[in-house]
Amino acid sequence: MLTLYHFWSSTCSRRVRICLAEKQIEWQSRHVDIAKKMEQLEPWYQKLNANGVVPTIDHDGNLVIESNIIIQYLDEAFPGPSLTPEDPLERARMRELFDRFEQVVHANINVISYNRRHLPRVQHLSDDERRAMIMKKGDADKRRIMLERLQHGVSEEDEARAEARLANVLDELEAMLDGRDWLLGDDFSLADISIAPFIERFEANRLDRLVDFSVRPRLGTWWTRLQARAGFREAYAFTDPDAPDA
Repeated sequence: MLTLYHFWSSTCSRRVRICLAEKQIEWQSRHVDIAKKMEQLEPWYQKLNANGVVPTIDHDGNLVIESNIIIQYLDEAFPGPSLTPEDPLERARMRELFDRFEQVVHANINVISYNRRHLPRVQHLSDDERRAMIMKKGDADKRRIMLERLQHGVSEEDEARAEARLANVLDELEAMLDGRDWLLGDDFSLADISIAPFIERFEANRLDRLVDFSVRPRLGTWWTRLQARAGFREAYAFTDPDAPDA
């Protein structure tokens, strides 16, 4: 049995749900409220994932964390269409993209999302309470970054620099898609899954310059094609189970 510990709107959780849908893997949902209840910092969850982040999977008692690692595991451990290139060089390119998406895209959308999404979740807490919450995080680098933001905040200049870094990555993807349907060639792959939730997050944050596809038409065509996939639609159909009309 496979259980997914996830949050409905988490970009990394959506990565995994897209992969699960594409592979047609049956799974059990365990929703972790990282917004209001901060369940990711509860002792019961940190026993599963010491970093205090979602998602985590439990496959027959074996835990796997970090979304890019999880989707690779799912592709290798379960039958169904392969989402990994056969060519060793293309597999290396895929892993290079994973690193780029994590170190640049994820890091910089977090900068932009801080004032818009993250700060409102904790505004009811005192600085001491926020600091105590941050110290529960298992990742020392993330603790340092979050403590710096607690002390100094995120300025408009910080957001502008982050957006410029994101634009550079999108320019790289636009170039990669020259003559290709998908990032690694003719076949849909984990690379496409890995970046997809962040494109949606750019739209949700109204980062119009990043999602102006008249500037990057190949990326726009790719994005339309990806959103039409059944796996994408199924992953995004999972909504907040605690919402009043859920």
